[in-house]
Amino acid sequence: MEVRKTDVLVIGCGGAGCRAAIEAKKLGVDVTLICRGELGISGCTPNSASEWMAYSVALGFGDVKDSPEEHFKDIVTTGAYVLDQELARIIAYEAVDRFYDLVGYGVPFLKDVNGKFLQLMSDGATYPRACGTGADTGKRIVEALASIVSDSDIEIYENVMAVDLIVEHGRAYGAVGINLTNLEPQVFVAKSTVLTTGGLGDIFMHSVYPSGMSGDGYAMALRAGARLINMEFMQIGPCITSNVKFDVGGPLWRLKPKLYNRDGEEFLKRYLPNNISIDDVYRWKSVTFPFTIRNPSGLVDVACFTEISEGRGTPDGYVYFDLTHVGDEIVEKAPYAWKFLSEHGLDLREQPIKIAPAVQHLNGGVLINERAETDVKGLYAAGEVAGGQHGADRPGGNSLADCQVFGARAGRYAAELAKNSTLGYEWRNVSEGIVGNINRIAEFNGIYEPTIVKEELKRVLWYNATVVRTKASLLEAIESVGRFRDIIFNRLRVNSKNLVIALELRNIVDVSAAMLKAMLSREESRGGHYRADYPFRDDVNWVKFVVIRSFNDDLVIDFIKPKTAYLKPNPLVMSVFMD
Repeated sequence: MEVRKTDVLVIGCGGAGCRAAIEAKKLGVDVTLICRGELGISGCTPNSASEWMAYSVALGFGDVKDSPEEHFKDIVTTGAYVLDQELARIIAYEAVDRFYDLVGYGVPFLKDVNGKFLQLMSDGATYPRACGTGADTGKRIVEALASIVSDSDIEIYENVMAVDLIVEHGRAYGAVGINLTNLEPQVFVAKSTVLTTGGLGDIFMHSVYPSGMSGDGYAMALRAGARLINMEFMQIGPCITSNVKFDVGGPLWRLKPKLYNRDGEEFLKRYLPNNISIDDVYRWKSVTFPFTIRNPSGLVDVACFTEISEGRGTPDGYVYFDLTHVGDEIVEKAPYAWKFLSEHGLDLREQPIKIAPAVQHLNGGVLINERAETDVKGLYAAGEVAGGQHGADRPGGNSLADCQVFGARAGRYAAELAKNSTLGYEWRNVSEGIVGNINRIAEFNGIYEPTIVKEELKRVLWYNATVVRTKASLLEAIESVGRFRDIIFNRLRVNSKNLVIALELRNIVDVSAAMLKAMLSREESRGGHYRADYPFRDDVNWVKFVVIRSFNDDLVIDFIKPKTAYLKPNPLVMSVFMD
């Protein structure tokens, strides 16, 4: 059993992880970075693509009236007040410095004809503040950060999956992982640990996440004693998810596509109220990519989801998005989408594409404070795995800004703690227990193939817990997860080819149980959380967090009022799909 001792352990090598490692190293501590894949090319940040993948920052080039304060207000109001306003304020104000850090690191953000950084409008923004390089902004950011990591005295372990955190008397001292090349356990003992493991999209049938994003960080943190927050809020939007993964964004909706099902029927009109036209909905969708109930754009997602869930989608679970009637206008009016998709063999002028509502981002996560600390001493979190900084909806571009702002904070504060700490005394016993559990799972000799179990579980979660949610659908999913839990912990057939998937399944049932419990508990509709049986946003009763913790092998819900020191909502009850 290989053991590596370090000051700061960073788990995850995407945008937040690389930024945390760089910041920690500045303080002169020993830093170790572990990656599930390869540095610079694995994780969510470099593997996401959209029409204009953005870093949201109030520079004032798009409109001189913009400012960090306006950015902060947009985060709070778009998040529908169910977020930590102090964390939101930190993102809005520190995004500027972290943006210029990236410029200094060599990220080629595009500029206008006057040499100023190009800033476009994005979801939930009052002013244009979305900076990018095109569809590959995340990729370019991680390339720049990974180059700095590689040139620094940071120890890098690639192809290592973290399995569990080493926790001694309520304090984290690193993690135990498994080498994905030879399946040997590896122990990383650290004075402080930073979780930057990304999201959980790979637990759903349709997502734009790379494979392996199975909610590992949320599950490990929950088992370690940390709390999860806002797990009912996720971003779902119309995406291509087969062969290539791509968010279908604003310019493509402005071209007025035809949406039709497997029978060739154009179906959208059937889902619209009499006072809303298809043109109205497309106008809203062109400025609101993710599914939300705060304006009529969400009707597109409800229509596509319902067609698929009621059996009128394609055999593989999609509907058709057709722009063949537009022709060469696509090249001029949607240049970034055209370039990206044509490079992947999709000519929108000649063929429709298959789309589905796909999970794009989780707005909740492991509860953190302003120092990126979790409830567990010595454990920090940043990026998508962290929670509290985003609310029911998230302005476009805030994810990339968030991972840089809190990635830097997590690295800095983790290093400060490490400089004034010593290692625990019982880490060896704890890590040996984790290794023993891995070996026990590796010897399962049941009748269920892990790959098949995972695919079935992903179908259950997509159909019951994405766009349209009801008490009945959520209870059905909860029952299914319980049934799968019994299979996963007792009746899997595990071998060297599927051990990693078996370990993923353990995380999937833990994080999905928490997520479903949060969705069931919030008896209203807000942002991307649409309860068809509670079709109202209720600011009188539901401006509060759903917080989840593990206690005696059960999940406990706490309802906590967010601090509203800066902005306060006006109590109202709002019907869905209303501006």
